Amino acid sequence: MNAYATPAQYTAFAEEPFEGSTAKLQKRLRSASVEVAALTRGAIYAADSSGLPTDAETANTFADATCAIVEHWEATDDPFDVEANAGAVKIGSVSLGTTSSSSDGLSAREKLARRIGQRAMTILSNAGLVGAAVAHS
Repeated sequence: MNAYATPAQYTAFAEEPFEGSTAKLQKRLRSASVEVAALTRGAIYAADSSGLPTDAETANTFADATCAIVEHWEATDDPFDVEANAGAVKIGSVSLGTTSSSSDGLSAREKLARRIGQRAMTILSNAGLVGAAVAHS
């Protein structure tokens, strides 16, 4: 899968510079693009044969959402969702985290927001791309 955003787009979007190599950033952008593709699975938009949006506004929205996910992963330092699923750690009388699994009682949307950040979901929702097949041109 191609990434919906480039390292240059990430640099322009993000509040803080990416801490790592360009190769690592490209991998994160591809991983975030997988999340965007999953979120927009039912959305209707013009796409080329590789599935990339052909409309500039839609392409920019996908890029922004992809960058927002990577930025969230950088802020949480948890791109693999390890900590969000780890639950509490208890050593003697000291407890770190919650007393139950951190995802207990959360809706699927809340779990998703915890994993990728609310900002990406808001970007796609505001553009009408969440929850709605891809029209190939």
